[in-house]
Amino acid sequence: MTIIEGLRRLLVGCIAPSMKTTARLALILSSLLLCVTVSARAENLGEILERAELGALTGTWVDEDSNGEAVTVTYTWRIRNHVLGLSVKSPEMRSEAMIAVDPRSGDVVHASANDEGGIGQGKWAEENGVATLTLKVVNADQEKMTLKITHRIVDNKQLVVGMKEADSSEGEEITLVRKAE
Repeated sequence: MTIIEGLRRLLVGCIAPSMKTTARLALILSSLLLCVTVSARAENLGEILERAELGALTGTWVDEDSNGEAVTVTYTWRIRNHVLGLSVKSPEMRSEAMIAVDPRSGDVVHASANDEGGIGQGKWAEENGVATLTLKVVNADQEKMTLKITHRIVDNKQLVVGMKEADSSEGEEITLVRKAE
């Protein structure tokens, strides 16, 4: 049985017998369109962040020792609940990224560039209960590598960021706090 046949059988009891065939068809098609629209909508990025317990991610996070002189990470909504901007600043480098949901796949995608001419593209996913970005980067010298970058918020006060090469078991973590005013 096709979807249209199923909808037709479902709606037969709800449609007046005197209703013209074209009106019945229009009602069935509009019901089908409504069902497809409701069920096909991907979660928006805001919903995904909340589900991953990262709803408090937006704002500026800094290394605690220097209040941002060494590392500053800022997340801001560029398009509320749909596009998240990321700025990373350190004495050695600056980078900008955009994070959004691919409506076809539902993947959280990431694209970044830095002030040295490097770029990165990747996907965010949950790995071992932690939000993890698998990021393929190419620097200005065309050297390629794949990084795994993790994010988790602790007690709504700390952002713990981990980073390692994808094929390595060793990595580093840095704990960031909200920027002091």
